[in-house]
Amino acid sequence: MTARVWDVLASCQTARSAYLRVLARPTVRMVAQNAILLLIWMEAIGFNLIEKVASMAIDDSSLTNLVYEANALYNYVLYGHYGTFPPPSFPAFQTITALCTAPRRGRLIDHRFFVFHKNIIARGVAMYRDNAAGLVFNDHLYAMLDQYETDSNSSWIPNPVPAPALMAPYVAYTTTTPEDKRTCFVAFDERQPLTSQEILDYFQRTLLFGHCIERVDTEQAASPTQRSKHGMIVFRSEQMRNDAMMGEPAAFFLVDGRDMWVQPYDPSM
Repeated sequence: MTARVWDVLASCQTARSAYLRVLARPTVRMVAQNAILLLIWMEAIGFNLIEKVASMAIDDSSLTNLVYEANALYNYVLYGHYGTFPPPSFPAFQTITALCTAPRRGRLIDHRFFVFHKNIIARGVAMYRDNAAGLVFNDHLYAMLDQYETDSNSSWIPNPVPAPALMAPYVAYTTTTPEDKRTCFVAFDERQPLTSQEILDYFQRTLLFGHCIERVDTEQAASPTQRSKHGMIVFRSEQMRNDAMMGEPAAFFLVDGRDMWVQPYDPSM
């Protein structure tokens, strides 16, 4: 069944509320939109920060820092620079990290996560920019939706009709690559790093899933004192990925006595 614009607007209500909350601070419109798009993308890896933003007080300093950090990350993944001088919390993205609830706090989300996964994040954020932005940030469409809901609750208008723009089929203009839907993000303790081969052998030999993985990428240390802590698994099919996750939306695995957090990527729109 083809989704209508009306349906998608309804599903984006929380993102819309978060956007209006950010604008009310007040915030430059482009900065607000950039921040919301980055946070919408984070839902694809299991972090529902949009709902938290929608319920934050306008004068909450955490909201200010969160918007600053999310806007900077948006600019970094898409354009390679942070756009503006960062706030004190920026180097470690302390606000975003703190809002990513345990057990993932400090394990998956940090600055290095966005550096290592920059390209795949950019594809996902661009998809939401090209699709969701036309709805979440569209004041005219939401005004029509509000008017229809008002008319529906009025005894003076027994059979209100939605505006044609609301009833139009929703068309997604861009999508991510098929590979993205076969991907899992991986994080482990940098004091006990894992190699690509160890991760590959764990799924294919230890867990006996066979030839299920297309490739494994792990972070390259940026300095002699740094060890890798992030990785990415691309499975041969989405079904093989689901089988390897054994029905879990995300999970810890124990690889030769070392913890590995695995988070499937779900860039749906």
